[in-house]
Amino acid sequence: MNKTFTLLFALCLTTLTLKAQDDQLSKHTPELKLIFKTEAGVFRGFNFGDTRASIKAGEASTIEGEGKDFIVYKTKIDENEYAEIMYTFDDQDKVKMFGIAFIENVNLSAEERILDDFQSYFTQKHGKFTINAKNDEVWTSADGYVIEMGDSSDGKSDLLEIEIEIFKK
Repeated sequence: MNKTFTLLFALCLTTLTLKAQDDQLSKHTPELKLIFKTEAGVFRGFNFGDTRASIKAGEASTIEGEGKDFIVYKTKIDENEYAEIMYTFDDQDKVKMFGIAFIENVNLSAEERILDDFQSYFTQKHGKFTINAKNDEVWTSADGYVIEMGDSSDGKSDLLEIEIEIFKK
């Protein structure tokens, strides 16, 4: 009887924790929800060390490109915008880094809203950010991985390219 009660309690606690995590993501923009998909795992339900085969089996977006140590998926955000979702693999074909790149037409209100939302999401999840030498915003998770977010556009056009990398130190 005690074991049954303990098991039910643990199951309820797990369900509440997962619901709270999904609720955190639900407070953000549609773009962020489409890119992150779920709060489970480090990114999109995946973790460092997951195999290439598990990524291919679980990723619902369209493969844009694949090489020896990477896979790039394309995720449609709206009619004019998309995000590239990148998985980088080590020598054992296991995830060592996650990446996100998306291009925005320079429209200050939309651009600021999306950037502010990413910043808010990472800050809620990982605490205050620092600025590195490349002027990227950097968060360090409690689990020891790093998130870097920055603008990699050349500044010569009406496009803004945002890149986010998630990796272990």
